[in-house]
Amino acid sequence: MAGDWVKMRASLSTDPKVASIARAVGAAAGEEFAGLSRASVRLLVIGGLHAVWSAANEHASDGLMKGLHPEDLDDLAGLKGIGDAMVEVGWAVAVKGGVMLPNFTEWNRPAEDRTNADRQRRHRERAKNAEIPEENEVAEQRNGTVTRYAPLRNGVTVTTEKRREEKREEYIPAAPVPTSKPRNAVSSPAKARVTWSAEAGWAGIEDQDRAGWAVAFPGAVLDQELAKAHEWLKANPKRAGRRNWRKFLVGWLQRCQDRGGTHRDPGRRPADDDSARRAALDRKAAEFANLKPAPYRRPSEVAGLSVKRAEEYA
Repeated sequence: MAGDWVKMRASLSTDPKVASIARAVGAAAGEEFAGLSRASVRLLVIGGLHAVWSAANEHASDGLMKGLHPEDLDDLAGLKGIGDAMVEVGWAVAVKGGVMLPNFTEWNRPAEDRTNADRQRRHRERAKNAEIPEENEVAEQRNGTVTRYAPLRNGVTVTTEKRREEKREEYIPAAPVPTSKPRNAVSSPAKARVTWSAEAGWAGIEDQDRAGWAVAFPGAVLDQELAKAHEWLKANPKRAGRRNWRKFLVGWLQRCQDRGGTHRDPGRRPADDDSARRAALDRKAAEFANLKPAPYRRPSEVAGLSVKRAEEYA
């Protein structure tokens, strides 16, 4: 529980008063502490102080340990001379009726003042009697939220929160400035100029298109290829849902040119030159003219030849 511990400073071991008490205790002990170092005696003194303060925390009332004398502190701490030493440094005062520990209530609570009900009662009394500005209402700002504490009702503080309204200046947006189109902007496709339909055929093909295609695809007869493409699309209606018909015609004419043009011989392109191919065939025929097939040999004969060759190379 909260009342079962005693507050002791972390710097207590370096306090000059502890060193003074340790010297007095060491002198009073005499030969008993002859083998101990100063640091060890100081730690013993700190343990004795803890024992004295723990007893006072349990039995003292406002720091007064009734019926005790300074030498009685020696018995509580288990160290001879610690009571007089505490009086010498001002940590204990011999008064009428007992021993007083100065500033006791600053660091400890009396034993009779530790129950949960007493703590709640004192808290309610302090909250009720405290001065509360602005007609018993306190405003507290936390992270932009105003918390107001209303008057106490049956010992319970009623809180209400009210969001703080921020003042904003009137904002007038600037006129839009034209900027370049972003890369990922989706633009509406341009209306296609070349179109096709099963009823009307090709439309939108201009003279400049014909002139360019004649230069790029000299082996293709344009009117005939357009008619072929028209009939092919009518025969394949599922493939006729195109948008860029000019691209379709360029691909059609490109394939026609690669295959030898409109008036090509089967299996031969008009631009092919047979002289080089014929020369290569004649050269291969001359190389293989003097070659004769090897005679047939049985497997046993092949094995004998292998053994003979191995003996020759051995």
